[in-house]
Amino acid sequence: MAKTVTKIKSKGVMLLNLAVALYLFASGVMGILKESGNENEIGTAVKEVLKGNGSVPEVLTIVLSVVAIAAGIFLIIKLFGVSISNTEMLLIILAVVWLVYILMIDIIWPLSLDSKPPFLYWLKSFGSHTMVLAAILMGTSKFGI
Repeated sequence: MAKTVTKIKSKGVMLLNLAVALYLFASGVMGILKESGNENEIGTAVKEVLKGNGSVPEVLTIVLSVVAIAAGIFLIIKLFGVSISNTEMLLIILAVVWLVYILMIDIIWPLSLDSKPPFLYWLKSFGSHTMVLAAILMGTSKFGI
């Protein structure tokens, strides 16, 4: 019985990591391609938070997008058990960057808006970003399950 539960749990963790890796990769690519609209939440949020600061929003969007792509790739690498030196440290760094992303997207940006987003919209956004952070941490041996 315990063996079956462990197998199901490990399949669930694997599926979660794969889903988050795909989400991060797609979000990063959309940020770099400068897709417009709500789909590009990285670019939209950075531009809204840093209004009128020259090229800073564009540079920060590219940096965060590259970080998202890297996090997705490293989660997939870790998922398939490929050992690359310093993958563990990179995932921890990416988790810290994602935490900063959460602060910027889910705390600073809503506070800078004239009209606050509805609570359920904010809760959905915060929940999905926290899930991504948890999956990145689960990909590490130090914090993983």
